[in-house]
Amino acid sequence: MKEFPSRLNPKNKEKFSKYCYDRNLAYMRRDIFELVILGDENKFFDLDKFSRLNSVSENDIRSMCIVVMDELKNLGWNVKTSFGGTGLFIYSTENPPPSCYADEF
Repeated sequence: MKEFPSRLNPKNKEKFSKYCYDRNLAYMRRDIFELVILGDENKFFDLDKFSRLNSVSENDIRSMCIVVMDELKNLGWNVKTSFGGTGLFIYSTENPPPSCYADEF
């Protein structure tokens, strides 16, 4: 970042939580992209770890997960949560990977 964005001013304090949500959603997309392009569909995106590392609330992580799952489905991927809703599998086959114990949050 070469300079601070103009929206980072005291007048916008009430919008900071939205900015934070949008930033974390962008980070989640980036991290999922990095996972998917590695090509190992037996690996999962660790929602719990992402939440801890980025200080994302449980409500926000669920909301963001719903958004990215819909986006991935629209791109032709299959998605399932596993491990009590803490792991997100993204796969191209009809059946989930062997390590996926599908559940829904």
